[in-house]
Formats: sequence, structure tokens, C-alpha cells
Amino acid sequence: MKWLQLTLTVLLLVPLAKLHAADPAKPTKPNILVILADDLGYGDIGIHGGKDVPTPNIDALAASGVRCTNSYVSAPYCSPSRAGFLTGRYQTRFGHEFNPHVGKEGQLGLPLDQRTIADYLHGAGYATGLVGKWHQGFDRAHHPQSRGFDEYFGFLVGGHNYLLRKDAEAEFGSAYSKNMIYRNREVQKLDGYTTDLFTDEALAFMDRHRDQPWFLYLAYNAVHTPLEVLAKYGDRVPKSITDRQRRGYLSLLIGLDDAVGRIMAHLRKTGREKDTLLFFFSDNGGSGRKPFLAYNTAINTPLRGDKGQTLEGGIRVPFFVAWPGKIPVGKTYDHPVIALDILPTACAVAGAKVDADLDGVNLLQHLHGAGRTAPHEALYWRFGPQKAIRKGKWKLVDWRDFDTKQDSGWQLYDLEEDVGEKHNLATAEPQIVAELSAAWERWNQRNIAPLWHGGQTEDPTASGPKKQP
Repeated sequence: MKWLQLTLTVLLLVPLAKLHAADPAKPTKPNILVILADDLGYGDIGIHGGKDVPTPNIDALAASGVRCTNSYVSAPYCSPSRAGFLTGRYQTRFGHEFNPHVGKEGQLGLPLDQRTIADYLHGAGYATGLVGKWHQGFDRAHHPQSRGFDEYFGFLVGGHNYLLRKDAEAEFGSAYSKNMIYRNREVQKLDGYTTDLFTDEALAFMDRHRDQPWFLYLAYNAVHTPLEVLAKYGDRVPKSITDRQRRGYLSLLIGLDDAVGRIMAHLRKTGREKDTLLFFFSDNGGSGRKPFLAYNTAINTPLRGDKGQTLEGGIRVPFFVAWPGKIPVGKTYDHPVIALDILPTACAVAGAKVDADLDGVNLLQHLHGAGRTAPHEALYWRFGPQKAIRKGKWKLVDWRDFDTKQDSGWQLYDLEEDVGEKHNLATAEPQIVAELSAAWERWNQRNIAPLWHGGQTEDPTASGPKKQP
């Protein structure tokens, strides 16, 4: 009788064991997701005081991990900022100082001798994908799939229309394209709205690679111009807001917030939230000044300045890091950090070996509170004649006035007391000016001349689209 019971037990357990063995192996390395907004106004999201429209999903993402309150990008302009993030190095070290708008295509874009975060993570066994805006070159050698990404769905240049039509003619320019969404290297004929389509593709990528760790760079074009309105988002903008351009911008922001909500809901539903290290930031400050730099009515309050300037409004951005169970929840981190830090942080958790001369650092110990010192002794910027250095509470900045086309010369601000950069202390603190300006000059010796010039005050969509050659 005992023999019969034992036999039945074994027969019952064998199928269960086989079923368990057939289950896909859970990735041992965390997934890595980077969500990038485009030209997002610092003061337009709820967690930073924005009140025109609610942004519950972006706010919830910020609350789900660590919100960095002194967070920066390495340039106040789209393409160089992204080049810094992708390489973990100040882009001025390799000549990617401006947007690649004009010139010979083979010489424009992220230099081919630079390794990207996708290169490193692909080498560590990750499935790598990019959905959305690239803006790092247009020719085959500069294409995302030549730069470490296994899969690509998006557009190659600086701006793109949101409302897509299958029957519309595709148009291409080095600054702007229309109805030219690529799947890998082929243009697709599509109907839809880019923010929604990019989210669909992101979810599909996650599901395709559920059996291995993945890295996804989800680069929305929202809230960059053109300010095209999809009714389901535009109808949610309060009627009290009557400015047509502002309504368009806010509709893009509502669409972006909904998209973040869909991404987070999918991670939770599929049980991958705790297995995913997530970064959210904007590529530069909002563009709130006419008529320059793809004006989109963004508000950077309480910061001064806009996209294209080395004032805080051009370079300080929303920056959130989430990894439930691995980093704190609902905390803020107040030491200065920069988007250059994403690559070494991601590669550290992935076990990917990186080059020794990165400018970014691994933030994990700092976000945990174990790193009591600041991640960086100082942060630096060069954007044409504009320049800046931040060290502790002090910021020394030389910025360009869009109206007068004049540069300010060195100005000094105490950002702990004056985040709006209203009170120039250069005359009162000449020793600090001398110290910081000398530090900036030493840093600048490692930089090279720009490989091309894009024009700092150029509107990226000013030349308009043209047919693909």
C-alpha cells in the first residue's frame, strides 16, 4: 500500500516538475529602463509645483523612488545632452557640442569612436532597444542599430510630427521629419499618435524579452514642438487656458503623463517592477521664450532661463530613479547629480565593464545614503561661448541673452539661497570667482573644438522639412 502511495506521488510530481522546468528563467540581472522627456518645463509637473494640468503618473513615479533635487544634464540642447547621457562623458570632450543640423551626413552625429550605454549592456547579455527620438546622426553608420541597439522604432532627427497618417508623404530634414517613423532601418506607413505608438512599442519590447534582461531607452518627443493636439488629450486641458500654443503644449504633457502611467502599470502587472531599475529625466529645460529654440510655452519656474542657456532653466531638469526594494522609496537626494551618471550606474548593476575615463559616477551608494560625500566635486558646462561650473552651493555662469545676443560674462550665484539666479555675487566674492573660473579652465583643457556648428539660437524646425534624398 505504501509502495502504491509513493508511486502515485511520484507520478503526480513529475508533470509539475516538468512544468516548472519549462517556465522561463527569471532574469538574474535587473532590467534597465530610461524614460526621456523632450524639452519638459521644470515647473510644469505637479511634483515641482505645476498646476495647469495634473501629472499624477509622473508624480507617482517620482514618489516611487528617489527624486534628485539638484539634477542636471550636460548641455542645454537636445543632441549634445543625449550624447552625454549615452556615453557617460562630457560631449565637449569629443566635439559633440551642438545639434547635427547641417553638413555632410557621414560627419554628423555621435562620433563613431564613442561607446554607448547600449554597447556596454549588449556586451553584458542584455537585449537593447530604443523607442523614439535618436538625434545622434542620420546615416547608416550613425544609426541606432550601429551603436549598440538591437531594435529601433522611432525617428532619427531632432523633431517629428505627432499625428501620423499612412497616406501622407514622408518628409525628411536634418532638423525635422514628418511621417518618417522607422522600424529598425525601414520607414513605416502608420496611422496614430507618436506618444501612444511609442508606448505600445515599449510594452511590446518588454514582453518580447521577458526571458532575458533588457535595456530600453524610451525617448518620447513629447513635449517638443510641433504642438499638435490629439483630441482625447486636448479635451482635458482646462478651458480657462486660452492661449492656443499653451493648450497644445499641455495636451502633449497630458499624453506623456498617461504614457508613463501605462508603462508603470505594465511593469506592475507583469511582476517586473521590482526587477527594473528606472530613470526618468528631460534632455534639457523647457523652451519658454519666443522665438528661439522650438518655443513650446514651457514653464521652468522657479528657475531662470530656458533651453539653450547655461542658466538653471536650461540645464537643471526633473530626475527620478526608482528600483523598488533596492533603493529608498519616497526620498529626495540633494547633492548635484548629472545625466552622465546613468551609464555607470546602470552598468554597475548589470555587471558590465566600462571604460575608465567616464565622467559620470555610480549613484547607487549615494541614493542609498551610504555615500556621505557628494558624487561630484564639481559639474561643468560649455555650450559655444556659454559656460558654467557648479561646486557645492556655488554656481559660476556666463550665459547668452537671447534678446540682446550678448554674453553676460562671469556671474556668481549661491544656489542654496538663490535658485532663481537673481542676485549676482561676483563683485562681493572675487576669490570664489577666481577659484571657480580657474577650475573651469582646467576642465576645459580636456575638451576639443566642436566637430560642427549647429547655431545656438537656431529654431530646430525653422528650415522646415524636405523630401528624403
